[in-house]
Amino acid sequence: MDQTTFSFSVPPATRQRLVHPARLDSVCRQWGLRFEKHFSKPFEIKFTNNTSTMISSRNQSGRLQLRLHNMFIEANDLVLKSLADYLQGLHKGDRRLDRYIRQNANRVGRRRLANSLGAVGLRFDLSTIRDALNRAYFKTPVDIPVVWARTRRRRKQRSIRLGSYSFEDRVIRIHSALDQDFVPAYVVVGVVYHEMLHHDLGAVHTGGRCLVHTGQFRKRERAFVHHRRAEAWEKKNLSKLIKPPASGISRYLAGRVHQT
Repeated sequence: MDQTTFSFSVPPATRQRLVHPARLDSVCRQWGLRFEKHFSKPFEIKFTNNTSTMISSRNQSGRLQLRLHNMFIEANDLVLKSLADYLQGLHKGDRRLDRYIRQNANRVGRRRLANSLGAVGLRFDLSTIRDALNRAYFKTPVDIPVVWARTRRRRKQRSIRLGSYSFEDRVIRIHSALDQDFVPAYVVVGVVYHEMLHHDLGAVHTGGRCLVHTGQFRKRERAFVHHRRAEAWEKKNLSKLIKPPASGISRYLAGRVHQT
């Protein structure tokens, strides 16, 4: 069994750039200091998760209002120099910018809330679960959508990702395999809690690595009253969760696709 995947692993594209919202102001200041080496005019920077426009700017009151996709947070000095040239009407760095954007295309969020099945399933209301967890475990409420993901299970698959948190979209998605009669409520609650911790704690950057399952994360995870019980149930019932349903969930997916 692929234990990492089974334990609600973060999608590869998400691992590449994680900035907790609380750190964004500091990141903008640090980025601005780097960019000032290449661009001498007054400017303000805002990073976005736009899915279509990677670079946009406008002059306002003598300052350049610059909006960049989050992929540029980690851009090296050559890319920043090319960006400065581009903003000043020079085209010698255009190819480098185009190449950088193509190389980081997997960081552009493509999954939207519209691709989900909403919070209310056949058995569980994920919004109710989120709100209950907020009251019990979080000083600052995790106020983001928690939805059932539209998923497809293959007959020969050997692992399953029960939940995921998108730092780009700020959305928690829960696998619809958990919305079945044989799944205990404490298991669903545990998966939602795990993903809420990702939002609350963010990521730690150390030694060139980006860590999401830190010691602090594991300590908070164990604070969930049914943590061991839920973990044991998941391991014991992995084959049931992976197996494509003959009717119930498949009808549910087909029915929900057409709802708005």
